[in-house]
Amino acid sequence: MKFTIKNYLGLVLIVVTVACATKTKDEQSNKSPVDDAATVSISDSSLALLEVSLITPELKIVESNIYLAGNVVAMPNYRASVSTDIAGKIERIYVREGSYVKKGTPLMTLRSMEVIELQNQYFEAKAQMDFLALEFKRQEELIRNNIGALVDFQTTESKYKASISKVNALMAKLQLLGFSREFINSPEVATNVTIPAPIDGYIFKLPVQIGMLATTDITMAEIVNNNELMADVYVYDKDLDNISEGQNVEVDFITHSYPSVTGTVAHISRAIDPQTKAVTVHVKFTSPAGKMILPDMSVRCVVVKKESLLPQLTVPHSAVLTDEDHSFVYVAFDKDKTQSLNILQKYRVEVGNQNERVIQIKFSNPPQGEFKIIGKNVAIIENERKKRLGALVE
Repeated sequence: MKFTIKNYLGLVLIVVTVACATKTKDEQSNKSPVDDAATVSISDSSLALLEVSLITPELKIVESNIYLAGNVVAMPNYRASVSTDIAGKIERIYVREGSYVKKGTPLMTLRSMEVIELQNQYFEAKAQMDFLALEFKRQEELIRNNIGALVDFQTTESKYKASISKVNALMAKLQLLGFSREFINSPEVATNVTIPAPIDGYIFKLPVQIGMLATTDITMAEIVNNNELMADVYVYDKDLDNISEGQNVEVDFITHSYPSVTGTVAHISRAIDPQTKAVTVHVKFTSPAGKMILPDMSVRCVVVKKESLLPQLTVPHSAVLTDEDHSFVYVAFDKDKTQSLNILQKYRVEVGNQNERVIQIKFSNPPQGEFKIIGKNVAIIENERKKRLGALVE
């Protein structure tokens, strides 16, 4: 059989045709169906019919808040526990729970045997000091005239100085009990001790009664000044970056219909509580006018996240599609000039701050150039994508 040039050319043509067909088939098989399915082409008329809207995302600030729960506490210098420095029986009570008192106001009086004994010790010590003062002057005169012994002078001097210290100590004790220097040096003997209010404020505990024995280890009253209060709120470590000392926060009284007030972060604890796993933040605030705020009331502090004060791309909630714990939007690019179609591409985004109307988004791989986003009926576009994906799989 002769192999002509005509037969040779025919064979070459068949081989080239088969090779091209094989290449086209391989390219189609290697093409990613996910990438194809993530793109949806739709005409303007179809968008209008399906009521799908296109919007341009805007750079906006969307404030996001942190809500911190806690309790009201009195500031250290505005809360006092009242006790006695000397034991005695309560003879009279001048106040009651809820009474407002000024600093120094008498709260109650005690009848005390110990105060009588303390005054007696003072009189004895003072008499001893006066005697030793005369003896010290006598020994000093003898030494000056070279008559007396030096050891006698030194012994008298030592006893005299010790007696002065004892008299001063006993006087200080009596003054702490509220007696003046003039009264202490008078011949009169007191049998009662008055317990005064240590601060201005309201009495909110008064667990005493007449005839009760008051000792130094019991609390006879508690006073709180509501003009200056503090809230102890608890912050978890993930929110600590949004809290700083001197920062203004809004304080809400969640169990009462009181108006909110503005407080200031006074101190931040430098340790994590092992039980709550949170850091205690102390917020100083002033009570609303005419409202009674008491210790242990529940409060909520509202703090604006610092990062929410930066503008980010913002879209309506309806533009974000949630699928398997991930968030997506559909981006609309320029139309296909040959088919007059809108090319819609699905993009994964991270969602940020939000309010009732809008939400901030951040693209993992930002689209290039100008684009718009499906802002309404995005679920319809998702259904179209799934239909396309099913067709590709078949």
